[in-house]
Amino acid sequence: MSTRTRLLAATALLASGLTPLALAAPAGAAAAKYADDFNGDGYRDLALGDRSATAGGKKQAGAVVVVWGTATGLDTAKRTVVTQNSPGIEGAAETNDFFGTKVTTADLNKDGYADVVATAPGEDAGSRHGMFTVLWGSKSGLNKGSSYIAPGGQDDGFAKDVAIGDFNGDGRIDVVSIGGDYIWYLRGPFTKSGSRGTATNLDPVDGENISPELVVSGKVTKDGTADFAVIGYDWGTDTNRVWFYRGSASGPVKPPKKYGLPASGDLVGASAVIADFDKNGYGDLAVGVSRSGKGGAVHIRKGTSTGFSSTVKSISQNTAGVPGVRESNDYFGYDISAGDTNHDGYPDLAVGAPMETLGNEFWRAGAVTVLRGGTSGLTGTNSRQYDFTTAGFQRPADESDSWFGASVILRDYNRDGRAELVAAAPEIGRLHLFPGTASGPTGTGSTTLTVEDLGLGARPHFGAALAD
Repeated sequence: MSTRTRLLAATALLASGLTPLALAAPAGAAAAKYADDFNGDGYRDLALGDRSATAGGKKQAGAVVVVWGTATGLDTAKRTVVTQNSPGIEGAAETNDFFGTKVTTADLNKDGYADVVATAPGEDAGSRHGMFTVLWGSKSGLNKGSSYIAPGGQDDGFAKDVAIGDFNGDGRIDVVSIGGDYIWYLRGPFTKSGSRGTATNLDPVDGENISPELVVSGKVTKDGTADFAVIGYDWGTDTNRVWFYRGSASGPVKPPKKYGLPASGDLVGASAVIADFDKNGYGDLAVGVSRSGKGGAVHIRKGTSTGFSSTVKSISQNTAGVPGVRESNDYFGYDISAGDTNHDGYPDLAVGAPMETLGNEFWRAGAVTVLRGGTSGLTGTNSRQYDFTTAGFQRPADESDSWFGASVILRDYNRDGRAELVAAAPEIGRLHLFPGTASGPTGTGSTTLTVEDLGLGARPHFGAALAD
């Protein structure tokens, strides 16, 4: 799962007339083939969070939007909007719940249908704050949801971010949820009745004062269990840091390994993903820090049998082969996503730079750069930039302040072996879809969706937290 800070504006939500797409369910109860196939038809679906959407007259209540997949890719005419007011979803839409701030996907109960995990960090649940909701997949779509709040009466801003994986190798999907001070390990199984396994607080070191900001999961060490990394601020050393938790038969190993993060400034606008960019069997960690140095950067640590390498490789717009020039406040690395864009077997990395200025005219128009994976891991070689000047891209009337690339995802929706690029331009209310080719995504034949196309009403802004 890729994680990030996406606090993007939205003002209204009109969900009337949007119904789930009912398609055939899989024959057995095996886990879903794809972690984002919510109706079990064998095709990936696209989920995005709109944390500032108005629902039931409640401002910034939030919503989750799904565009359904078909044999030819995403069908933009078939979509669903889910809020906390939707039938079967626990809770109620309230002002400043921010439902859909972070969204990630997995088949949590292994019934053949992928599920959506959506956070609501503004939710008030009695004396506790913050919640995540599992929107359960089914033959008829996402029509039931179970909510989970902080265990043990702790009030620390639960569900600031979440990561999913089988961290103890028991065959059940677990959830890690971070808050202001805590790192909660919630064991599976998660069920539609709202139950789950036991919870453990995994504070890195007793007495250590940290502020977790992101959590990302993946398989790093080849031992068969999922691992995860927490990115945050270490008050003891006044530095940004990575804490790596290796999975094991008894759960995440504590204390975690600690790594420095060569990033100045705060972690607002940071993102992370674990993927095997050099295909050596170990998952690598990529952290996008948009406020790192001048213009932002992506910092990569290669995976090993015990965690991550001590060596950090940094890529910015000053790296050889990377298009553009490193400039202050480009926010390169604001959002990142991994996927194989050219069918060579190596994951590539999409990097959003939503504050990129095009020429001397279009300020904060935004851009997305795709870095190529290979035997040497991620490099600038053969990387490509996508922006409003890309051939075939439908340009808006005014490109300035669009924030194109504020949220990105690479995913193969049409099953041709090449991941398409989906990128949001939230400040002008648009979602852009680039087809995959043998040389990567292309603007030729690209699709532009507006908030009106998605059935969200006429408004210029929408929150776009794309599920990774």
